Amino acid sequence: MINEFSDLPTSLAWQFTHTLSGTFKRNRREQLNVDFPILAPLPTQKNHTLPLEGYDVRGPFIYFVTDSMGALYYIGKSKEINVLNRWIRPGNGGPATHYWTHSVKDGGCVFNIAEGLNSKKGPYDLRFISLAALKELLPLVCKISSNIDIQLKQAESYLILRLKPIWNKR
Repeated sequence: MINEFSDLPTSLAWQFTHTLSGTFKRNRREQLNVDFPILAPLPTQKNHTLPLEGYDVRGPFIYFVTDSMGALYYIGKSKEINVLNRWIRPGNGGPATHYWTHSVKDGGCVFNIAEGLNSKKGPYDLRFISLAALKELLPLVCKISSNIDIQLKQAESYLILRLKPIWNKR
């Protein structure tokens, strides 16, 4: 049973240590009016950037955002093969061509990370565990369906309910 975040054997995907001045825009129609904050350090190899740890681990994944003290802020899911593919997207403006964001309409938790970093909280770690590893830890939660989408949603929902991350409650 998972009782706290430290019970999960996660890997470090990336660490956000500061923000850069300015914003960038996404090319998606529903996001054209959104000014995205620039989290740094930027992805080193655009959308080919590999996680800092577990680069050979394949998805799908459950990912977590934690602060420097290990407090859990956010839980999400990704069907991508590389967990960072969920976060790295191209954009216009700012100092680079690829930025840290979600592809969902509200930008995911990048706004929360930027707000925390700008108020001198953080750094924030982006951590992950593969669904395959999670199935071994939570076999009953992940066995509800053979459908990967349903398994990811069930695992994410279970962990949010159990671990109560701050930003998932907003």
